[in-house]
Amino acid sequence: MKKSVLSVSSVLVLLTGLLAGCGGNNNNSSPSASSSPVASESSAAASESGSTDAKPSGSITVLTQRTDIVDTLQKEFTAEFNKAYPDIRVKWEAVQDYENNIKIRMNTEDYGDVLLIPNNVEPKDFPTFFEPLGDYEADKTKYSQIDAHRFEGKYYGIPMAINTLGIVYNKKVFNDAGVTTVPKTPDEFLAAMQKIKDTTDAIPLYTNYKDDWTLSQWADYLQPAAGDPNYPNIGVLQDPNPWAAGKPYNDIFKLMYEVAKRGLIEEDPTTTDWESSKGMINRGEIGTMVLGSWAITQMQGAGPNPDDIGYMPFPTNAAKLSAPLSADYNWSINVHSKNKEAANAFIHWVVDESDYASKYQGGFSAKFDDGGNLQIPELLKGFQDLGVTMELSTPGPDDLNGVLTQIDNDSEVGIHNPDFKKRLIEAAIGNRDESFEDIMADLDKRWNKSWEKLIPAQYKK
Repeated sequence: MKKSVLSVSSVLVLLTGLLAGCGGNNNNSSPSASSSPVASESSAAASESGSTDAKPSGSITVLTQRTDIVDTLQKEFTAEFNKAYPDIRVKWEAVQDYENNIKIRMNTEDYGDVLLIPNNVEPKDFPTFFEPLGDYEADKTKYSQIDAHRFEGKYYGIPMAINTLGIVYNKKVFNDAGVTTVPKTPDEFLAAMQKIKDTTDAIPLYTNYKDDWTLSQWADYLQPAAGDPNYPNIGVLQDPNPWAAGKPYNDIFKLMYEVAKRGLIEEDPTTTDWESSKGMINRGEIGTMVLGSWAITQMQGAGPNPDDIGYMPFPTNAAKLSAPLSADYNWSINVHSKNKEAANAFIHWVVDESDYASKYQGGFSAKFDDGGNLQIPELLKGFQDLGVTMELSTPGPDDLNGVLTQIDNDSEVGIHNPDFKKRLIEAAIGNRDESFEDIMADLDKRWNKSWEKLIPAQYKK
């Protein structure tokens, strides 16, 4: 497969959100933070030398959100891994509603050996739950975006894939509706959705309301809405009122509200079904879905019309079409694991050697090549041709590391929770006696109170 190259050697990203490569129904004693990473130089050298005696062995349980392909991972993918590590027995465990259920399990010591770090874990808590994978400064030029899960010089997660953000759409539905130019602004997008409603039988935008994570990820679209890679980790934290009219958060959720208010979504959002929706968009029964680029391959493979699936930029009034290159869920090691060496070997083989990112997550590996580049897959070439600049969000300064999550938790806004998104849709379709402005004002008031308390003085204008 042809690939284009993006140079990212000098830029890393810090995102508290993620592009959740979701499938299926995706839906504390603490060690010292300075404890040694599980991968020692001696074990690495032994591995490179090919000495089977030095290779780790034993059994590990790997938790995944991919309930739809867990059997394939257990059989085909594990068989590939065992060619490199024949003495490690891998058991894959699919977790329904991963984000919520894994947080519950993390109140115990039983959350697998290898797992995906859920959202909203504050950096200070990383050592409580996860084993460090290495020194951040030593490895920041080896893996992309490990700064998102760093604490006191160590990093605790490696992205299982790098993706970007846009909207999956059915090109035939657009053509049938007479929409010949991909919409790039909110007004253009709403007009296109109205044409689809008026001239076809397709649902213009499918929210997948019932599967909470599909609504939650709208909050990740800060960079596209702002048109600025500096905004997600710097600009938003310097703004005491980021939910006010004209700000990126407000713009994102105004679009969500408007498509619902205008009847451009499914007739009964409470009856949506994630797995069924994949086939529906492939067959032309759905026009668009707001999903990360990881979804492209899933939609292409869900029916007989893979060539009808396209990817467009998230609509924005910003001058620049900027899409983040962002980490999906991050692989990590349970700090309570009884077989950390085997868990570490698994993670590094998956990221460094396997095709997991491209084949199973529709993205690309977080490992830089020798030139400090990430390899952009061919399936995103059309996205680039629309004028989109895919670029890493600018990392924030060290003293703002984790502050977005702290504000979010303290304010109980719930950036990556579904609650206020469902509140918006319910208000839009008339099931709640609230306006869009009422909801945004409530979020902004709570956010501002926590912002005033938690933002360092030097960042307050």
